[in-house]
Amino acid sequence: MLTKSLLVVALLRATAATPVDLNERQTACEDVHFFIARGSTEPYPGRQVDLVNRVCEGLSSCGYEDIKYPATFEDYCNSAFAGVTNGIAQITAYAERCPDAKLVLTGYSQGGHVVGDILGGGGGPFQDCTQKTNTPLSPETSPGNKIVAATFFGDVRHTASQVYNVGTGADGNGIWPRSGTGLESLNRFSELLHSWCFADDPVCGGRGGTGYEWHTAYFNQSTPEAAAWVKTKL
Repeated sequence: MLTKSLLVVALLRATAATPVDLNERQTACEDVHFFIARGSTEPYPGRQVDLVNRVCEGLSSCGYEDIKYPATFEDYCNSAFAGVTNGIAQITAYAERCPDAKLVLTGYSQGGHVVGDILGGGGGPFQDCTQKTNTPLSPETSPGNKIVAATFFGDVRHTASQVYNVGTGADGNGIWPRSGTGLESLNRFSELLHSWCFADDPVCGGRGGTGYEWHTAYFNQSTPEAAAWVKTKL
């Protein structure tokens, strides 16, 4: 079990990544296509693949790709920024090649941070590092207007009392909550967002939780609910 202080230290570490080679990622177009941003240290595709499987069940054309980024525990700001950069490139390329596809984004922990920055923009100082800024996607133009849903689980940048927050930690702030124009930009997508947080999750809940098991509990407790919600957006 990790204490909150140890977990915060761990979340500050991650290695930078090289840009993803989009020429290696050409797959058949699908009606519904997920982009998964895995949590720190998870192997691809991570725990969120169960969400994808539940949503895709019964659909004739549905699949996913991983947002390529380190998701490790060294140099956290560069790790997250690599995810944002690669994620925007991958989403843009897919939307251009498959303009009729419905796109779904999902992110867990550091991956939630990545997805949120893709949609709302990010950057700035975070404890002992500074993340580069990025221009967020727009809900009015492609590829932003191809996104039909985005789910977050234990988001590092969870922000209290947003209309899309779900769970006992809905009124808590994460380790690095959003504010100002970054939050305003993310909230342009508010009707398409659901962000799950448990109050005792030390990453997103903001209530002094110390049990790391709460940070992984979403995938036993929240996945069926999340899948059912995503299906309403298709």
